[in-house]
Amino acid sequence: MSDCAQLKEHYEAYALGALEGEERAELEAHLAGDCAVCAAEVERARWLVAQLAYLAPEAEPSATLRRNVLASVRAPEVPQRRGWIPVWAWGAAAALVLLFLFSLIETRHTQNELAALREQMRVAQLQSQALEGQRQLYENALAILASSGTREIQLKPTGEKPLPGVRAYWNPGLGVVVSGQQVAAPAGNRTFQLWVVPQAGKPVSAGIFRPDAGGRVLAVSRTQVDWPAAKALAITDEPAGGGPHPTTKLLWVGPVS
Repeated sequence: MSDCAQLKEHYEAYALGALEGEERAELEAHLAGDCAVCAAEVERARWLVAQLAYLAPEAEPSATLRRNVLASVRAPEVPQRRGWIPVWAWGAAAALVLLFLFSLIETRHTQNELAALREQMRVAQLQSQALEGQRQLYENALAILASSGTREIQLKPTGEKPLPGVRAYWNPGLGVVVSGQQVAAPAGNRTFQLWVVPQAGKPVSAGIFRPDAGGRVLAVSRTQVDWPAAKALAITDEPAGGGPHPTTKLLWVGPVS
């Protein structure tokens, strides 16, 4: 059953007798459940509709006008009478108020529909962007794998904790593809970082990656390093976003030559 926040837009239409179908049945079922909040709001809406008959104030002529009129007809003074409002004026006022209430209800429906449409468009845009990113990833990976100058490098675990092996496919001119299966994701928002370990000097970052929900790894790095300058590829567990140099021990290492 809907909650009070979802039903509040139907109070005025229900009080006017304009709510029909499933929405009316839903509101009446909710009221039958002794909801104090909705019952009070419906009574408030009914009171508002009942006040339509009192929207036009009573009119009373001024004392000066009354004296002038009486003097012109030389009639005896009569008890003061209140002015009257034609029936058609009551009907016109009531029609205007009803039109306003119905417009208010339609505006609420339209706003809700527009909000839902915007959310659907936002989700669709995010999905489209994700698909485009996946397409580019696969195209870049295939370009490296299909190149004649690509080498396969096996990265093996270095610690006592059993870890699945990871493979890298490195092309000096195109970059590196990292691939793995059943790889557990790092804890929290941490990430894996790929490093090119040179013959001399500090490791050079070649990008960060995380396995997907199924433990599959497919990452592409555009890092270009000549074979003679590199000694190995390595992977570490780093804080989110990675860093300029390794902060933990190497989890996987694979010699280039």
